[in-house]
Amino acid sequence: MGKNTKIGRNDLCPCGSGKKYKHCCEGKVDWSDIFRAGKDWRPYLSIRGRNIHFFNRIGEILQLDANVNNLSDYKKRFTDKAVREIHEAIFEVWPQDSDIVNILESTSEDVSGLYIGDYDIEYITRGIVRHSIYANKILVVDPFIYPSSVRDEYNPILEPAQYRSQTLKNVNFWMSLLPWIENGIIEIIRTPADFDHRLNWESMKRQQKKFEETAELKEASKVSVEELTKRHMEKDAYTHFLLSAPDSYIEGLIKKLDLEKDGYTAKDFLKYINKQRESDPNFLEPFGQGLKGQMNIFSTGTNYEIAKLISNITKSYLVTDIYFKWREIEIDRSQNNAENLVWSPFAKAFHDAPLKFLNNIKLPHALKLRNEGRLESLRSFLLKIWKHARTEKLFDEDNARLFAEELRGEISSAKEEWDKIDKDLIKIVGREVGAGLLAAGPLIAAGHGVFVGAAAAAIGATNLADSYRTRKHFPDLFPAAFFMDIKKTQ
Repeated sequence: MGKNTKIGRNDLCPCGSGKKYKHCCEGKVDWSDIFRAGKDWRPYLSIRGRNIHFFNRIGEILQLDANVNNLSDYKKRFTDKAVREIHEAIFEVWPQDSDIVNILESTSEDVSGLYIGDYDIEYITRGIVRHSIYANKILVVDPFIYPSSVRDEYNPILEPAQYRSQTLKNVNFWMSLLPWIENGIIEIIRTPADFDHRLNWESMKRQQKKFEETAELKEASKVSVEELTKRHMEKDAYTHFLLSAPDSYIEGLIKKLDLEKDGYTAKDFLKYINKQRESDPNFLEPFGQGLKGQMNIFSTGTNYEIAKLISNITKSYLVTDIYFKWREIEIDRSQNNAENLVWSPFAKAFHDAPLKFLNNIKLPHALKLRNEGRLESLRSFLLKIWKHARTEKLFDEDNARLFAEELRGEISSAKEEWDKIDKDLIKIVGREVGAGLLAAGPLIAAGHGVFVGAAAAAIGATNLADSYRTRKHFPDLFPAAFFMDIKKTQ
């Protein structure tokens, strides 16, 4: 924006929140003065604004606006220089003197979750989509290392070569979440530990001591390691040991296993491996002589100590898909904030509920709830089911099954009521006309007055209008109807 820019009250706020200026920074930040004086505007960005600005910087550094001919061309852009500049951009968006507590406080919502689970995109997406239908917002800790929080030999600005592969994965992670970020459902945050070495170190020491002294957590950790190994061992072994191996090693392996006698030549196998390397979006060239080893970071966002600190600042509850982290939350209930006490047990049951159709939830479903103003009513409905279904042990494994059974029952009841409305409509207008109206159900539900008016003229306005109103307000009477559409996509 130029120096003479005047921010109108109904303009989108320059902080990047997605809200109008009058509902956001007016009276708090004088954006007109900032632009007029040519001040640095980045410290005043909202978290959403920081997220979008950072991703735009990634696009500039990788030249994503230029033609990307194929996946191979895209991956070649992750040079040492690009890795260094991307991590330098983190300092642009999150300067070392950032008032991180004040920034995090600004994002507090009525119901927001902080995800501290498996960051593999398959698992974090599953968590995000499920919890997006009742939480106002979901906070995710940035998987990018804050450069100044590690020793020089591990600093991606000073030693970028070892971070090429991890940077590729992190950028792909951001790309996957970007539509959710743009729509204000997800915010990617930094932690107070990024800006305070002592806090970071002391929190890790407390975590270590806690696990050493608490038998329950020690056992839970073993269970989680086994679970996570099952999740990732095959894929990680394939990526990091086979695809990453030098061609000379693979050739030697083929000869050692004497596979050529069965028609498997080293040449053919290498041809297959190279195709897999090219098609894997998270894989860069194999290691070889003179090439730097690559960092491979498994992230769960942050440790429990820091997560609890963030949740207290942001008034959010904690949600995870890792067993030992649930145990930490449960054992530490006396120290949890009000949001954790209410929502974390529910989040566990909802996350683990054996309802495959919940995996069909997409961004449009979450946006529809928000656009129609139904988020709060659906949240109340789910909480009511939870209170009815749960056992006295709020984190008990059985609660997921009990919640699932209760929700199935509510969906079934809603489906029966919807079918009755369909039958009543046919009684009113006759089979032939009724069939046409049922086929045009989406038009009726969307409130297309022209269609309804024409039908009413043909068959009688009063009864049809009653049916129309019943259909339109059906989700208000039966919130479980939301899940009926989702089940249809199975």
